Amino acid sequence: MANISVNISTPQLDGIIERVSPGARAELYREIAAELSETVRGHLRAYALSHHKTASRLGARPTGNLEDAKVEATSGTDGATVTVAALGIRRALGPLEIRPKGKQALTIPVAAIAYGRSVAYLKAHGVDIFRPKGKNYLATTEGKGKSAKIVPLYILAKRATLKHEPDLLPTRETLSANAFAAAMDYIMGEAS
Repeated sequence: MANISVNISTPQLDGIIERVSPGARAELYREIAAELSETVRGHLRAYALSHHKTASRLGARPTGNLEDAKVEATSGTDGATVTVAALGIRRALGPLEIRPKGKQALTIPVAAIAYGRSVAYLKAHGVDIFRPKGKNYLATTEGKGKSAKIVPLYILAKRATLKHEPDLLPTRETLSANAFAAAMDYIMGEAS
C-alpha cells in the first residue's frame, strides 16, 4: 500500500477566506456602507431633478431638501447602516401625516415667496403678514390704497398628509445588487 500526499496551493482562495473572516468583516461592511450611501445620495439627486411639482406650480425656487439630504453610513463587525436625514423622507415608507408642533396650525405655502420659507423669515425680511378676518389663510397686501389687493401666502391647516412616495429611495433590489457588487469587489480585490 502506498500513501500519496497531494499539496495544492490556493492563494486566491486563501485571500478570499481571509477577507471574509470575522476579523476582516468590519472592513467589508465599511465598503458596503460606502457604496450604499453613494447609491442613496445619487438616487436622491436624480429623483429631485424631476420632482419639484409644488415649487414649479408656484413658480418658486426648489428648496434643495433632497439634494442636500444628509446621508450617513456607519458600520461595524456585525453590519452596516445607512441613515438618511431629510424633511419628509419617511414618505418612502408610507403616507406621512404632519401635525403642528407648538403652534395652532401648519402653514402650507400657496405663493412663490412663501415656498420653503417660514412666516417668521418673511416677517423678518419686511413682509407684512396677517390673517384676514374669518379666513383660513395668512396673507400680505400688494399695492397701495384702493388698488391694494390681498395676496394669500399660506393656507392654515390642523394637519396634512403627504402621499406615499416609494420611489423616493432606491428599490430594495437596487440596494441589494449594489451591496452584493461592493462585497464582491472587496472580497475579490486582493484575492486575484
